Amino acid sequence: MTAAPVSAELTAELLDVALAAAQRGADVLAAGARGALQITTKGEDGNLVTDVDVAAERAVRAVIEARRPDDEVTGEELPSTGPDRRRAAVRWSIDPLDGTTNFTRAIPYYATCVGVADADGRWLAGAVVAPALAKTYFAHRGGGAWLAEPNGVRRLTGPAVEPGARLLGMGYSYSADVRAQQFAAAAGHMAGYTDARILGSAALAICAVAEGALDGFVEPDLAEHDWAAAAVIAEEAGLQVNRPSPDSTELQVYRR
Repeated sequence: MTAAPVSAELTAELLDVALAAAQRGADVLAAGARGALQITTKGEDGNLVTDVDVAAERAVRAVIEARRPDDEVTGEELPSTGPDRRRAAVRWSIDPLDGTTNFTRAIPYYATCVGVADADGRWLAGAVVAPALAKTYFAHRGGGAWLAEPNGVRRLTGPAVEPGARLLGMGYSYSADVRAQQFAAAAGHMAGYTDARILGSAALAICAVAEGALDGFVEPDLAEHDWAAAAVIAEEAGLQVNRPSPDSTELQVYRR
């Protein structure tokens, strides 16, 4: 059965909510960056969570639940709320602080990310707000990808096709076993690229490809909230996005 068309009015509304929610979370990050942090580890060594992660997710959820109380909300740090996935027309996926380790080390590559999908699994809108970089990336289905900075707003169209350096964005797993597999695959991934960069935030690396600062991005072992918002932005910038699937845990973003 073919999924029903998605209206431009709905996707624009969802983007508006995503932007407001992500901005609220980013405000919590900006305030938390100036204070003392409570840091714990979850899962593998090095996978950090702070009290700011949780506070930011609560702030994001408050915006979504106030404006769209019938939607399902999922996130990295807190249990799902609202209708289950069989009944909700819309589901939100939140990463309140993508780049937590960067945040704890005062490295500016961190962001609040809010993505939204419909009941058919189509990703409709996404917002990624990086407060320390003063950048807000956003997109909705069929509406293009955009970057708002202090000097204005511009449309994103991905990396330019020109000779010279070609940079691949990469990220490595907290799992030593997965990292070993990544090291073995790195040479193959680098084919056609001249150098690599690791930003420490999957969402911002994906957005960097949309912006044209990177030429591609690859990383396995990502959770949905890591890429939900940014992948919409990359697709609307005209990029090919291969999301993780039952056949591959790897996320790939590259020029078509």
